[in-house]
Amino acid sequence: MEPARRLREALVERLVRIGCIRSESIAAAMRAVERHRFLPHLDPRDAYADRAIALKVAGDEVLSSISQPAMIAGMLELLDVQPGERILEIGTGSGYHAALLAELVGAGGRVTTVELDDEIAAAARERLSSLGYVRVDARALDGSRRLDLGSFDRIAVTARSDDLLDAWWDALREGGRIVVPLQLDRAGEYAIAFERRGDRADALGLAPCAFIALRGAGIDAGVEAFYRDPDDRARGDRARRVIAVEAVRRRAADVALLARNDLVIARRATLFGVTFG
Repeated sequence: MEPARRLREALVERLVRIGCIRSESIAAAMRAVERHRFLPHLDPRDAYADRAIALKVAGDEVLSSISQPAMIAGMLELLDVQPGERILEIGTGSGYHAALLAELVGAGGRVTTVELDDEIAAAARERLSSLGYVRVDARALDGSRRLDLGSFDRIAVTARSDDLLDAWWDALREGGRIVVPLQLDRAGEYAIAFERRGDRADALGLAPCAFIALRGAGIDAGVEAFYRDPDDRARGDRARRVIAVEAVRRRAADVALLARNDLVIARRATLFGVTFG
């Protein structure tokens, strides 16, 4: 067995052993995609280490990275991709995650991945094509333009956001699922799988995470936070375990959201109801 394949097998076995990979389909995808091909500047031993790797840096700021394999596996478990589905990925990066998605949807599915940085998008597109991932449509997307790419069964956001943008609501079909690393002010950062039901979405699962921030229009547009129990405001910075999150599009929000949650976080497009354990 070639060295890179041995390293890949060892990584997958470790992720299965520690519980990050639970689905055989995800294990198979991670065995099939050659991660070191997406990191050609690294020794394969570093490419298969269970850590995030910066792809583009400006000063002290990491603009793009390839996420830790354990984090990727956890996100894919939350996304629950099925063969034949149409997937939208927000944040192409190296293209590695898009390749995993292509393996999961199979020949009958389609992956569209969009990237704000033209240089990163072009490199990922060339790499995906050279490796035979012809079902992946990799596009550069100006952050000021409306995202209008059709309807998708699943959306994967690969950078930290503080909102579910209107464009994402519009792109996700009824009953579809979006997984996003969400910064919940006063509650922490969680990778959350939401299932859309009209202008509402309930969390199907969540896990603490750490991602670099999403860039582009509609991000960091201010926040308001409301506590059902006024005494909680004084304790707002105390770390508490989040056990449930619901999302409501701003146009459909009402006072009942606060009545059934401990905290409501209001962003530009979406209000989030958070319940603490």
